[in-house]
Amino acid sequence: MLVDDIQVLALDIDGVLTDGRVGITPDGQDRKEIAFRDLDAIAAARRAGLRIALVTGEDGPMVRMIAERIQPDHVISGAKDKHVALQSLAQIMNTKAERICFVGDADRDALAFAGIGLGLAPADASPRARARAHRVLLSRGGAGAVAEAVDIVLELSEDVRQGAERESALSRVIDESILAHARMRQESVGVLGQVAQMLIRAFRSGNKLLLCGNGGSAADAQHVAGEIVGRFALERDPWPAMALSTDTSILTAIGNDWSFDDVFARQVHAFAKSGDVVCGISTSGGSKNVVRALEVARKRGATTLAFTGQRGGAVADAADLVFRAPATQTPRIQELHILGWHGVCEVVERALVEGVAHDLAAE
Repeated sequence: MLVDDIQVLALDIDGVLTDGRVGITPDGQDRKEIAFRDLDAIAAARRAGLRIALVTGEDGPMVRMIAERIQPDHVISGAKDKHVALQSLAQIMNTKAERICFVGDADRDALAFAGIGLGLAPADASPRARARAHRVLLSRGGAGAVAEAVDIVLELSEDVRQGAERESALSRVIDESILAHARMRQESVGVLGQVAQMLIRAFRSGNKLLLCGNGGSAADAQHVAGEIVGRFALERDPWPAMALSTDTSILTAIGNDWSFDDVFARQVHAFAKSGDVVCGISTSGGSKNVVRALEVARKRGATTLAFTGQRGGAVADAADLVFRAPATQTPRIQELHILGWHGVCEVVERALVEGVAHDLAAE
């Protein structure tokens, strides 16, 4: 449940601050008890900046005595219509009703819950109050219900505060990504054009694309293979592409019987031929299994392609053509990789589809 930052904690008296029972003193006066932990919780709420209000249907000396003990910011007594009373309280305390938390236990309290930010009902509240409350407390009225309510409100307030900090952090991430994208626009369009031309030539010649990578790069390899074999944006025939990270039987067999460093190289040896394109994706540029795959690809006569981060590393050294995403942080590199691939897929697809259309028209 998402609520506004609560500014006012409004409490009923009977059944919330007290257990709703009335005792009689030897001199015939009414006597009601408030749990010390509830009093301590009210003090803690006030220290945290919450304003406290009493909103009760009762009136008389007992209400005034309790108010003197608690020292609330405002008291509304004799309130038979709690909805109206809470709306009035919002005006008096110069806040929105959505920023009021009201703890009530009776049917008349239940009617007010829908008009405020947070309505809480003690564990022993009336069935209607429990049904309409945003949350039912574990504690009973007069026995910790107020303390539990204060804990909930302060926790929500902390969530709101942290939410603002999270939004600031997310804005920073987006700003960093925008800057990285701008660098890519300035520095990398040329090499991506070469990647597109490499794939256009391979697919026109009936050759295939093999892709490999680890972790997120493995996911990118699968993503790209899906775009090529399926479609990116245009209806067309499929083109041959395969991610070498998808067959678990092959991966585990090679990893177990030889080495994990060979899981891609052995597949390249099995599937690659002259004219194919083998692409290694590595944000670090240091993945040994990707380096070995590219080395074997060269021996097989395939063209080698690498997608790396700015530093390039050994993966870049093993490739004929390298797209170095102009970033050093792994998340930013991955974002640029997928943008680069999307651009390449769109250009390749348009070129090949338009080429087919041109050939058909010529016939």
